[in-house]
Amino acid sequence: MQVILRQAKAEDASSMLELYDRFTRQFIGSASRTIKSFRSMVRKKDNINFVALNGQNQIIGYVHAHLEKQFNRGDFGEIVIDPKHDVESVATQLVEKVNVVFMEKKVSSITAGSLRNPIYEKVFPKLGFIESESMGVFMYGILNVPKFLNEITPVFVNRLKQLEDWSGFVQVDCEGHSLFLQKTKEKVESIVWTNKPVNLKISLSQQLLTQLIFGLVDPVDSHRSSQLGLETSEGSEKANHLLKTLFPKMRFLIMDSW
Repeated sequence: MQVILRQAKAEDASSMLELYDRFTRQFIGSASRTIKSFRSMVRKKDNINFVALNGQNQIIGYVHAHLEKQFNRGDFGEIVIDPKHDVESVATQLVEKVNVVFMEKKVSSITAGSLRNPIYEKVFPKLGFIESESMGVFMYGILNVPKFLNEITPVFVNRLKQLEDWSGFVQVDCEGHSLFLQKTKEKVESIVWTNKPVNLKISLSQQLLTQLIFGLVDPVDSHRSSQLGLETSEGSEKANHLLKTLFPKMRFLIMDSW
């Protein structure tokens, strides 16, 4: 997939923020970025930023990298690609563009933190990168289940909104703590409790919830292996569709370390 690549400009900050916010709001959670942070990212002298444009001149991805002059090192700080496009192809082109700049700067090394993303494992090794165990490991664990369920509620709300032809109640139970969601044709909202029968009740452990949120395991396979408990009044096909909507096995490309 060929796209137009160019250096990011100050006026791109708003579109870059919209892409980042739209993506994180749908697949991860609400973004904490502001237009000020993106303007700062684009303007800083030692930052290297490129955007990828589609045929309609819309930003569909960007890369942010940084020149660490103290260590004569190039660092990839963030890559965000619209998942509706060929993620690996767009990311590869952006990375290659930054690599050219790093080579011109004669850096002694280039680093990129992958967060164990399979797409990174495709993109960077092809360009000569090797994995270093000393660079750190990304780990995430749920310590406070009620707090986590509350924080992740907007994610489930946005995912259920995609089901235009379905209405009902969903309960996510994680080790005795529950999240209730009610979907109607007009909206999706979190409710404290309901005595009405739920259409779909999902029971799972803290560990499995984390894995599902990050798209590391398949929800249907988890149910088949009895790791995920499921009580439903829906047919098996609809129940599986609901599971995949709540826990899409997305392999997206994003870093966030600045």
